[in-house]
Amino acid sequence: MLRKTSLTALCLVLISGASAQLSAAPILLPGGSLTVPGLSTTGVSFTYTGTLTQNDTLALTQTGDPCLQAPPSYCTNGAGVVTVAGTSPIGAATTFTGTFGGTTATWDFGAVLLEISGVGTVQIFPANAANGLGSATPPLSLALSPASLSALGFAAFSRVNPTITFIMADSNYPDNSGQFVLSQVPEPATGGIVGLLVCAFAGWVCRKR
Repeated sequence: MLRKTSLTALCLVLISGASAQLSAAPILLPGGSLTVPGLSTTGVSFTYTGTLTQNDTLALTQTGDPCLQAPPSYCTNGAGVVTVAGTSPIGAATTFTGTFGGTTATWDFGAVLLEISGVGTVQIFPANAANGLGSATPPLSLALSPASLSALGFAAFSRVNPTITFIMADSNYPDNSGQFVLSQVPEPATGGIVGLLVCAFAGWVCRKR
């Protein structure tokens, strides 16, 4: 009886987790990748088809390090950490206050921002030690593991067919060069679904006994 009760409790936990996972969907980049020009004041956009909420997830890899000063210098990774020195040294990050997608906040120069129409804007990668802040050799490429939009900083929301925009954070674009390339990261199969299959099999075995 103890084993049966324990199995039932475990299955209830797995079902709850799987239900939460099934209520979220991955955001897919058109064609699997997007190029975000450093010169663009509007970034690159696409329409998400369906209802987008804070539970939906994003996973991508950032490559390419655009430069914010001419001649090409003050180049940054997706967190805004300097990878080629300019007015700031390698490993530094500087900030400014600006408005993107209706959100006024303090951003790191050169960071990748995510805008959702009618919702707001967040900086995808924070300028921290994990992303190269303070390092003499900061990474040129950054990876975002599957993360919910709420984990990235969005409050609860629900929007039908919203426009999603990626843009490089800056206050003066004409002297910029280069671009970011954002590539899709496949999201792994969820453990909750596997757990449900295990529970189903276990239940079949119990009935056979």
